[in-house]
Amino acid sequence: MENSAPPPRKPVKGVFSTDAQEFQGKRRIGHLSQRIFVYAVEQDDGRVLIQRLSRNFMPAGARRFITRESLLADYLPEPSIYINKLVPVMRRLEETVATADRHRQRQELFTAEFEYKNVLRVDEEHVKATFGLGLTYLERQEKQNADIVFQKIMRIEAAFTPEHKHLFNDFGIQMRKLGMYDEAMRYYIRAYHLCRTDEHLLYNMARTLYEKGRLKSSRMMLTHALRLNPEFPEGKAFMAYLDSRRRGEMPPEPPLE
Repeated sequence: MENSAPPPRKPVKGVFSTDAQEFQGKRRIGHLSQRIFVYAVEQDDGRVLIQRLSRNFMPAGARRFITRESLLADYLPEPSIYINKLVPVMRRLEETVATADRHRQRQELFTAEFEYKNVLRVDEEHVKATFGLGLTYLERQEKQNADIVFQKIMRIEAAFTPEHKHLFNDFGIQMRKLGMYDEAMRYYIRAYHLCRTDEHLLYNMARTLYEKGRLKSSRMMLTHALRLNPEFPEGKAFMAYLDSRRRGEMPPEPPLE
């Protein structure tokens, strides 16, 4: 009789509770402490990302990693909180963001702003809503409000993860269109510190430097992008444009995107 392979282990995902002092790494024997809830998601590398839940039952504040063993030893599963509190709130927020996105696509920008802010009142670090609000201000050409959102995005580490790459790119392009070149460069550098092998990111940095009038630095950054991917079409087209400029020709500028 053949031995069947054990079924693959399911990654951990849910709400857990722990002693507040345990969470903070400060065990004090005989000292009463409150229990707190955290949202835990096991990553591909086996580590578990945990984040404390706010009073609205949303993940908020600092994120940190622990081992699966530490989670199972020091935290208690709270399936009822996950099913009855966290999941419904997250689902409702995603629906509200989708509604706001539709308003923004239809250029109903004040209604979009209202809906994004409704989400951020519940989850102040909601990445999609933050990007959406920032894009709304950029499309209304409100630099001051857009800069406030930009400063917030720079503090949210999750904004620079691959799952939000499309929003990240849109936000950078809109900043450049509005002439916020210094902010766009800081934005791209922040992402570059997290990933140094993304040719699209290097291309965006090259475009920003070009728009700031720094042609030599732009070419150097673009060369780096093409070294990573010699067949990168946007990079090749932009390098051809820079070569034409160097020869004294006046080709049409490539689109900002």
